[in-house]
Amino acid sequence: MDRSGASRSAVAKPTKKRGSPSELLQQIKTLIETDRLLPGMRLPPERVLADQLRVGRPAIREAIKALQMLDVVESRQGDGTYVKSLAGLSVGWPTRVILDPATFDLMELWEVRKMFEPQAAGLAAARASQRQLREMEQKLFAQEAHCKNYHLFAKDDYQFHDAIIRAAGNHILGDVIRLLAPLLLKSRHITVRTTPDLVKIIGQHRSIFEAIRLGNAELAERAMREHLQIIGLDLISKTRR
Repeated sequence: MDRSGASRSAVAKPTKKRGSPSELLQQIKTLIETDRLLPGMRLPPERVLADQLRVGRPAIREAIKALQMLDVVESRQGDGTYVKSLAGLSVGWPTRVILDPATFDLMELWEVRKMFEPQAAGLAAARASQRQLREMEQKLFAQEAHCKNYHLFAKDDYQFHDAIIRAAGNHILGDVIRLLAPLLLKSRHITVRTTPDLVKIIGQHRSIFEAIRLGNAELAERAMREHLQIIGLDLISKTRR
């Protein structure tokens, strides 16, 4: 005990908590908004964020990776993490998500994607603006440029599909996707390293985009369904090895 009669354990630091990845993303989002961080401004160091949010540094690293894929922040080697864009903060993230990317099943996620992504592509063909079409095409060009960089390709892949979802113009669907975002982000990092032919994936994405650009809802829906079917076959082949 110290002179006050209190034991040292009574004044120990609070134990670190374990929340869901999406809860941690929400906390960092709140921090950015509360501290009024603008594009070009630097986030607190990883150690400071871990202490402030009472989580481990590995959890902070995973959250930063997710924010990078959402284009909210960018990491500059040896210089820290900077806010890149605030656009990704305005998509209505849920305040609590219980999905855990550490325990999800890739095949189950694929089944869920098959339920809505083909229809979303069809809606995008009917509703996409010129700005949204340009965004999709930019993500295609990025995939072509990064087909030998797994980390960047995974980000581009996610953002291409996300652009289609947003172009579908259904806000409820958009909220559902934000619920699934941690799983969708994590799945890309897993599958991109074992996909035998990324160039083929880009070709499938190009077919989906062209159908959307032409405004052909039926063709866009079919192209997305075929793309997801090929992804599913690839996943099945991996589980049987």
